[in-house]
Amino acid sequence: MKIFLDMEFTGLHQATTLISMGLVAENGREFYAEFNDFDRNQLNPWLEEHVLPKLEYKEVEEILENSGTTFKMKGNKIQIRKELETWLSEFDFIEIWADVLAYDWVLFCELFGGAMNIPSNIFFAPFDLATYFRLKGIIEPMDRFTKDVSRFEFAGADKAKQHHALIDSQIELVCFKKLHNFKTNG
Repeated sequence: MKIFLDMEFTGLHQATTLISMGLVAENGREFYAEFNDFDRNQLNPWLEEHVLPKLEYKEVEEILENSGTTFKMKGNKIQIRKELETWLSEFDFIEIWADVLAYDWVLFCELFGGAMNIPSNIFFAPFDLATYFRLKGIIEPMDRFTKDVSRFEFAGADKAKQHHALIDSQIELVCFKKLHNFKTNG
């Protein structure tokens, strides 16, 4: 089972803390969590403008909702890890996919106490959607951002919803499916 992962966190540095995470399985099952124990001292104006307004549970410290297909919660790292382990255990074997996954994968592994402690049904190496875009010839590194493509535009989705971890994960799945059927020139 391919599961698409996205995380929002307090910055691109080693001491970053998780704000939210979304996972979407290719069978449609979803997991969304907001952390109530992230380091608010690390917030910057960009996060306050683009990430915090997208959080669903701003007014509560803890919540658990399960619609059968979508599991949503807000809690601390320990509570979220416990619920995530239960959710992940429902799959036989998992490939984790994420877009530009360097931070997401490390933070995902850290939830379990490091890479050696991730659940045994998860393949040890994640897969990067950005690399898949590159291999299909859609993005081409030239300088920092030139020749990249908006994942939301590629998926035909509203960019205003970007930076909500669950929605970003849903977009990753859409992009993967489109890339899988995308024919390269040559």
